[in-house]
Amino acid sequence: MFVYHLGAKGGDCTAFFDRVAGKEIEAYITTTIIAEVLHRQMLVEAVLKGRITPGKSLNKLKDNPEIITVLTDYIIEVEKLLELPIRIITVQPDDITRSHDLRRTHGLFVNDSINLACAQRLGLGDIVTRDADFQRVPTLRLWEPTDI
Repeated sequence: MFVYHLGAKGGDCTAFFDRVAGKEIEAYITTTIIAEVLHRQMLVEAVLKGRITPGKSLNKLKDNPEIITVLTDYIIEVEKLLELPIRIITVQPDDITRSHDLRRTHGLFVNDSINLACAQRLGLGDIVTRDADFQRVPTLRLWEPTDI
């Protein structure tokens, strides 16, 4: 949702964040998701600014780490989103432990299972995502953008 909103590719995503800003929706985000969004937006900025070409952007940045030192827009974008009334959830050691069972049970990737463990710890049953892998978790109610 964050990535699509920042990339201006999803009106539903922007509408969601407008509702969060208006406190119509109580929103949560894990530190894991924040790291993922920062990572993706750093790659996007490097491409958009012509520092690297699309395709294998991660490898290109690894080969040219000096590019990373001059990228700053992605930080400002994400920090601005974090000014919204979104509760930041810190991943706890027990979340990591619980995530192992969630991966085995639902076939989720590591970060997805950690995020789900955090949600379960807080008693959250609704997730806003475009990640269809969460459809394999019958106890969740998914909210997906329809315009992407």
